[in-house]
Amino acid sequence: MKNLYLTLTLFLVSINSYSQSELNEIVKANKDTIEYEQNQFKGKGWEKILSEIASHNNTLIGEAHFFNEIPLFVSEISSEIKFDNFFCEIDNYSGEFISQKIRTLPQSEFDQFIADYNHAFSFYALTPEFNLLEKLATQGTNIIGTDQIVLTADGLMASRLKETTKNRKAKEIYSNIEINSKKHFELFSTGKGRPYFLTDEFEQNLNKLAELKLSTDEQEVISDLKISRKIYLSQNHHLRIQLMKNTVLKNIEALHKDKNLFKYGALHINKAESSLGGYDIGNFVSNISDANFNSSLHIMIIGKNGMQGVPFKGMQPQKIDPSISQLKHFAPFYEASDNENWSMFDINAIQKAIKSNNLQVDNKSLLNVLTGYDYLIVIPNVTPAPLMN
Repeated sequence: MKNLYLTLTLFLVSINSYSQSELNEIVKANKDTIEYEQNQFKGKGWEKILSEIASHNNTLIGEAHFFNEIPLFVSEISSEIKFDNFFCEIDNYSGEFISQKIRTLPQSEFDQFIADYNHAFSFYALTPEFNLLEKLATQGTNIIGTDQIVLTADGLMASRLKETTKNRKAKEIYSNIEINSKKHFELFSTGKGRPYFLTDEFEQNLNKLAELKLSTDEQEVISDLKISRKIYLSQNHHLRIQLMKNTVLKNIEALHKDKNLFKYGALHINKAESSLGGYDIGNFVSNISDANFNSSLHIMIIGKNGMQGVPFKGMQPQKIDPSISQLKHFAPFYEASDNENWSMFDINAIQKAIKSNNLQVDNKSLLNVLTGYDYLIVIPNVTPAPLMN
């Protein structure tokens, strides 16, 4: 009996090893190359991805954040294909406000605006990300933010509302928020204290504003500041996703009529179930596209080696380690990828080959990738995106 157990164990191990080897071969067989040299892209993979994006109304790019290379990649795509709307991981007010400043301010005033408020731009406080945003806004693409108001953007919101409010008392409160937001951020960025957004005093200011006679725009911003503060304090991920999907819903006509580009963290873009559980913006857009007798295109981009940047000054870039739990399920793609050129994997073709070969994928994280994306791109070496000064 003991020998029988040993034989069965060895048999199962050999089946698993064979299947893993076969999966690796399937992944490798469905790879195209994107050549990247001197900030330019070319090759079969580049032409293929441009063709796919051109044929879809809604393209969703899910990324690992804080790299130089991904916003450059998206920027080069936008040089080839014109987008009507750019849906992104920033709040809608900031997206509109920043793009308006990009289009209207003289250079000297614009430079001062950047110096005063770039810390409040969420991911777009990173130089290459802001360059992408600036390029799209200059091209006439609508910037549509869908996220909660970032916890360092209270001063930016106050500055925006101060420009338009007709209420004298409200203007005083907005000025107070601006001053205190800057003061608290300077402390927070040196490891002392926390953003003004999270303080009781800020909440009291919001309550005072809610009692005043204000414009509809002001009331909406104050309401969303309260929701955003609740998301941060309670760490309510579901509420955050609800807010993002609600903003997309308000722009639902654009998903049917316009050419749209979405750029978010990879976990948001899965067209099936999110890796965090539940259904995120990628699934929402996929279903809306399907209801319009169409399909959306879902692309994930990750790094294999190199360094990843950080969201705030004072933090240190982190080395990419493919062996950590969050990345190790990408092993078949890492093993099949090039060391110099970018590698692009056709996930739909891989899925078909897995089914035709009757392979069983037991790793839930890997299965989540295979069911949630159309293409996966691996960058062999990534560099950390710097924050604006």
